Amino acid sequence: MGCFLVLNSFAGHDQQAAAKKLALMFRMAPQQANAILEKVANGEGWRTPREVSDQQAAVAENYLTGIGFQVERSGQQAVVDQIAGAVAVEEAPVNEELGSGLSGGEDSVIGGSPGEPPRAGGEFRPPGNGGATHPGGSPPQDMPIGFHGTGGGLFKIMLINWILTFFTLGIYYFWGKTKIRNYLWEQSSFAGDRFHYHGTGGELFKGAVIFGVMLSLLNAGIFAIGSIWGRDAQIWAQMLMPYIIVFLLPVIMVGAFRYRLSRTAWRGIRFSFRGKRKRALWIYIKGYVLTIFTLGFYWPYFMVEAQKFWRGESYFGSQSFNYKGEGKDIMLAFLLMILSYVVVMTTPFSLPLLIPGLSDQHAAMAMILLWIPLIIGYMYYSAFLDRYHWSKTRFAGGTFNYDATGGEWFMINFTNFLLIFFTLGLALPLATVRSRRFLADHLAVAGNMQLSKVVQEAQKSSALGEGAADGFDMDIDIGI
Repeated sequence: MGCFLVLNSFAGHDQQAAAKKLALMFRMAPQQANAILEKVANGEGWRTPREVSDQQAAVAENYLTGIGFQVERSGQQAVVDQIAGAVAVEEAPVNEELGSGLSGGEDSVIGGSPGEPPRAGGEFRPPGNGGATHPGGSPPQDMPIGFHGTGGGLFKIMLINWILTFFTLGIYYFWGKTKIRNYLWEQSSFAGDRFHYHGTGGELFKGAVIFGVMLSLLNAGIFAIGSIWGRDAQIWAQMLMPYIIVFLLPVIMVGAFRYRLSRTAWRGIRFSFRGKRKRALWIYIKGYVLTIFTLGFYWPYFMVEAQKFWRGESYFGSQSFNYKGEGKDIMLAFLLMILSYVVVMTTPFSLPLLIPGLSDQHAAMAMILLWIPLIIGYMYYSAFLDRYHWSKTRFAGGTFNYDATGGEWFMINFTNFLLIFFTLGLALPLATVRSRRFLADHLAVAGNMQLSKVVQEAQKSSALGEGAADGFDMDIDIGI
């Protein structure tokens, strides 16, 4: 047996917090929850779109009552649905025409993408297609990735951030960075639903402060070495400082990546990163050492092993991503890139032998001209690596497909560089939006991605790694 839950009134004090909890419980967009809460607060009432089991109803009723809602039960037979983000969703068909959201007939409120008004009607859609096929047994269509932001929208946010950061002597930077992420995340979509960023400026600020203290203690240790063992020992310690930082980079990257993923959600379900710092440290130390001793030939294998770590330890809910790349697959492209670099670097020594009497001015011009195809070649190499890494990435039965060519990759980066250079950085928001949209336009997911099996599984994290990443001027991003 089962029943519907009916929210008749709201007596809580914090409507914003209640809306967030309601959105997480029923996996709806924030503006949907706000619309429902406003409706209930005005005494109109709202009913869940589908019946739930009696056991789930009891859990949900206690939770909703604790938030401040007055809850009643009604109805008969139930079908299982996800309640409070703690149970798996049963497979259900997707209504492509009506889209996503919660519905319960005429009385329900359905929200579209963030920024769009609520709409009536519709059919509840679980995450993904649950492995279901389309009518007639045809295979499921690609699940697109979209970006809906504009340069103007991001520029307004960045402009305010620049002003407030200046007048607060840099302190507002962390809150401004959070606002930018909120905008970029909520303007990114997958299968028609937006992502959400739950990090706060306070978390970033705290992480930066802790990292600053750690860095200060490290510098204090160097001065202590000088006072105890003399000036020469202090100079040696200062020379070793960059190597210590490089040694710690994998540890810092893990903390930053873990924080950022743990604050990212889609349809109310969080991402997480579960990689261990010790393993990251081992992968990178081994990669650096073997690359040096093999004269660079281990580099492709090192890159693949690093990708297996970063992608394979990334989770959405309880399901992990999977990466199946092999170093030998990218060895040829890597060797061609290295060969091009060697040719350019040895040209100054070979030109006088090949062309006797060549002036220094002409030799310099020839060097500049040779760097142009090298840069273009690197763009093609980068596009090849992106296509390869994405093609070897799987999640819940789906395969990522990235189809950007080297020419397209070169044009987007070259034009972004020109925009930023000739506007003295003012076009940075536009360049950021263009890059995000480029990735979204060329990246999609094909196959039976069974997202209905994903359940919420929160992972603890801290902002310390994120603050450290900022301290080293190193941008760590989810690549989606």
